[in-house]
Amino acid sequence: MTEYLRKIRLIYSKDLKIEFRTMNNLVSTVVFALMLVFIFSFSLQLADLDLNTVYAPVLWVIILFSSTLGMDRAFLREKENDVIEALLLASGECSSIFFAKFFGNLTLLFLVELIVVPLYTVFTGYSSSSNILLFLATLLLGSWGLALIGTMINSITVQLRSSRVLLPILMFPLAVPLLIAVIESTNSALKAGSGSEGWLYFLIIFDLIFVIIPLILFDYILEL
Repeated sequence: MTEYLRKIRLIYSKDLKIEFRTMNNLVSTVVFALMLVFIFSFSLQLADLDLNTVYAPVLWVIILFSSTLGMDRAFLREKENDVIEALLLASGECSSIFFAKFFGNLTLLFLVELIVVPLYTVFTGYSSSSNILLFLATLLLGSWGLALIGTMINSITVQLRSSRVLLPILMFPLAVPLLIAVIESTNSALKAGSGSEGWLYFLIIFDLIFVIIPLILFDYILEL
């Protein structure tokens, strides 16, 4: 297990160093997310809607759209010059490559949310009592699930010519149950109410399922 975790850490560190050296993926994702924040905030103010009702759905739509752009390039470097073959020979574990890419996507998603969530809250002028711990737990579990789905779908679509088009097409239907759960849980957190335990349990089960699936199927995915 220690050796397995070391392989994940090495691949994750390699990807992180490359990303922070170029900053191309992070910058483009942040800029795209900020554009969505400005557009939705401006639209909500013009529409004169109740922010207590639309805050959570719009926030998670912004996060979902931003995640598809950020995770679109997770396996792109490995696709060129058959680098994936070298990684497989070096690691000997297909699943270690998946989880290294997953943690890379999750890190990128957290960095984007660190900028987007406060700005979105300020621009929409949302003010209400809230359960911060529940909100952060929902943000963590929701981001975890999105990163798992995005990494798994990207590992399949990157081998196809229309990979950039197929990622959102395949990812969005899988993300619908997750999106419903995080919106309901976020609404409960913003209202500082109880009764959201069921949605949190659903998020935990959903994330566990998409942790197990790559362990079973990732060897076959890389052979496609």
